[in-house]
Amino acid sequence: MTADLEREPIAASWALDASQPLAANPVAFVAQSREYWIDASQADLQRGIALTLSAPGAVIRLSPHGGRSTAVIAVSNVQIRVAGRRVDNGTAIRSIASDDDVRAAGMDAPQGSVAWRLSDTITLGTVQLASPTAVGGYLVHVYEPASAVVLELGAESDTVSGDDAIRFRASVAGASALDRIGGLISAPDGSSQSITFAREGDGTPRQCVPDAAHAGDRGLWEVHAFAVVAGRTALPRDAKSAFSVSVPVARLDESVERGAGAAGSKDVAVQVGVVSVAASRHQVSAVLYGTSGDGSLGPAAMGQSAAWPGAGHGRIELRYDADSLAKAGLSGPYEMRDLRLVNQADMSLLERRERAVALVN
Repeated sequence: MTADLEREPIAASWALDASQPLAANPVAFVAQSREYWIDASQADLQRGIALTLSAPGAVIRLSPHGGRSTAVIAVSNVQIRVAGRRVDNGTAIRSIASDDDVRAAGMDAPQGSVAWRLSDTITLGTVQLASPTAVGGYLVHVYEPASAVVLELGAESDTVSGDDAIRFRASVAGASALDRIGGLISAPDGSSQSITFAREGDGTPRQCVPDAAHAGDRGLWEVHAFAVVAGRTALPRDAKSAFSVSVPVARLDESVERGAGAAGSKDVAVQVGVVSVAASRHQVSAVLYGTSGDGSLGPAAMGQSAAWPGAGHGRIELRYDADSLAKAGLSGPYEMRDLRLVNQADMSLLERRERAVALVN
C-alpha cells in the first residue's frame, strides 16, 4: 500500500480569522432516531405483526430480503388493523411510494421495496400490519417524523486506534427512560459482535474493545442500538452511528520543538517527533495560536506537512509562513493546538492532541 506513495516532504500553511473561535475539542457525532426495524417472516406478515406508534403520519416501508422481485407486496394487499378491526386502505393510507420513488428521495431502499404514509386518523398506540400475499422474509421499517420520542446514540470519540476501548452512550428524549437496550458493532467486512449497555447516571454507556479477530480492520465500523422506551406502550427505537478504527502504525512522541527556520525568515518552524513501526508517509497538522495585544491567544494559522520519516524515530516539520501570521495580526508567544497525525497510506487518523505544546517561544 505504501509503495506508490510520494516520498518528498511538503508543507503548507494558511491564515485563520483570529476573531472566529475554534472548537476546543472534537465533538463526536450523535445519531438521533425516530425509527425502528422489524425482521418479519412470511408467517409473521400473513398472520399480522404489531407496530407501536407514538405520533401521526408514520412512514412504513416493506423490503423483501435479498431484493426478491417475486416477493414485492402491492399496497392493495396490505391490511391495517386497529383494535382488531381492519381499516380501509383509502382511510388508513395517505400516500404511496415505490422503490424507485424512495431511492429518488435519497433513501437506500432495496429493490422491491414499497413505502406508504399512514393517515393522521390512525389511532396512536398499537396497530397491526398484515399481508396474506407475503412470500419469504421482509424487513419492516417504521419511521415517525412527527414523534417527540428520540433515541440518541453516539461514541465518545469518532476514532479509535487498534484494540483500544471505545465508549458509547445512549439516551432518550421525549420519554421518561429506556426500559431496555442492547446492540452490536459491525466491522467493515460485515462481521459483528453483540454489546451490552450498563446503566450509569443519566445515560447508558458502554465500553467496548473490538473483537481480537477484527480489531485490525481499519475503516468505518458501525454501532447499532436496539431500545424499548418505557411507558404505557413498549415503543421501539433503533439507532445507528459510525466510528473509525485505525491501525496504530505510528504515534507522536513527546518532542515538539521550535525549528531554526531559514536565515532571515520570520516563518515559525516546529519539529514534531514521530515514532513509526513501519515506514510510511505520514501527515502532521496543527493550528498555531498567537498572542494579541491584550495578551489573549487566538487562532493565527493552520499548518499541514507530509513526509516519509522512515521506521523508528523521525521528525516532520510544520512551517507557518510569515505572511499567514501577519494576516492574522498575532505574534509570539505561540501555542500549538489540535495536533493530528495521519497515515497517508489509508488516510486514517492515528493520534490527536487538543493541546500539543504550551508555548512555542
